[in-house]
Amino acid sequence: MSFASDSTENYLETEVLTATPQKLQLMMINGAIRFAYQAQQLSEQQDKEEAWDRLMRCREIVAQILCSIKDDGSDLMGNVAGIYFFLFQELTDLHAKDEYARLDGVLNVLNEERQTWEELCQQMPEAPQRPTENEREITSSDAEEIMGTLNDNVHSESFEQRLPSSYGDDSGAAFYPNAGGGISFDA
Repeated sequence: MSFASDSTENYLETEVLTATPQKLQLMMINGAIRFAYQAQQLSEQQDKEEAWDRLMRCREIVAQILCSIKDDGSDLMGNVAGIYFFLFQELTDLHAKDEYARLDGVLNVLNEERQTWEELCQQMPEAPQRPTENEREITSSDAEEIMGTLNDNVHSESFEQRLPSSYGDDSGAAFYPNAGGGISFDA
């Protein structure tokens, strides 16, 4: 392994270990997008084996995101889980049917997710404080209060306005994924 590879690997490891939960989510989405684009390009070049490998890496990231969604019983979390479950199924089905052109739809959804999380990272650059034992965790039912506070502090279009309508009326609450899972973002 070369010095440059070691440096890059150390940089990425440090970035992951020091990232906020929302930044980790954004990094995972970016990785999924990168692997989906690579799968699409490799498929067009008739390199089916490499295309399949990249598709599986994209699908692993989507599965990790899906597994990290906390089910608090709200419609919002159900809708978010539904989006990622759809993406997982779509990635599985398009490979089975060798219809890599369908990746355009997956990429549209992932790009929309990226925009949402980029804006959230801008609005919330610090990690949210974990609740203490005598405090309760914030859930999607608190979305109106959270969004009211965020909207008061934002002068541009809010991320709530960018969310697809399938996110529901209380679209502003964010979920925080667990870090880890053995997923590699490098190509």
